[in-house]
Amino acid sequence: MIEILAVVAILAIAAMLVLPNLGALGERRLHHAAQRLAAELELARQRAVVTGIPHRVLFDLQNGLYRIEWLGSDEPQEPQIPAALEYDTHKGSKLPLQPPAELAMEFTPVPDSFGNFRNFEGDVFVARVATANGPVEKGLSEVVFERDGSAPYTEIVLQERGGARQTLAVMPLDDAVRFVDNEPQP
Repeated sequence: MIEILAVVAILAIAAMLVLPNLGALGERRLHHAAQRLAAELELARQRAVVTGIPHRVLFDLQNGLYRIEWLGSDEPQEPQIPAALEYDTHKGSKLPLQPPAELAMEFTPVPDSFGNFRNFEGDVFVARVATANGPVEKGLSEVVFERDGSAPYTEIVLQERGGARQTLAVMPLDDAVRFVDNEPQP
């Protein structure tokens, strides 16, 4: 009987040492995911400034994925400009004064691995993206960096399955991504 009590006491001591660290493991994953996302948001901002092309980070909130995109395509495109017409200026023919048609450009994935959809390690996901148009909790949301690196104020809330949250804010005046707070489990 004494041996059984000794084994139970040892198991209880081991559980007291291990169980508190399991919660800290989830918080470390959350903090690591927030640092990674902050670095990728900064990368998108820097690429926009260096290339002079607007970039965005697109979030797929349903599937917990995100990727970096830019305005344009992977292949260089030349504008479709009609060939010059011959005009007889002596007979009063009118010259067309409309500008050439603009290319319709859309955001496309950045070449290389940055344009691939990524997810967070462990049980971390984007719970909400709060923009000037209001919070988005489902579907697609984005943070767009203009060619000068500016972006509107946006909050991105990462959540761990256990309930812990970390909020990142894209700061328009600082040109930086900041950690806003650590929210404890509810």
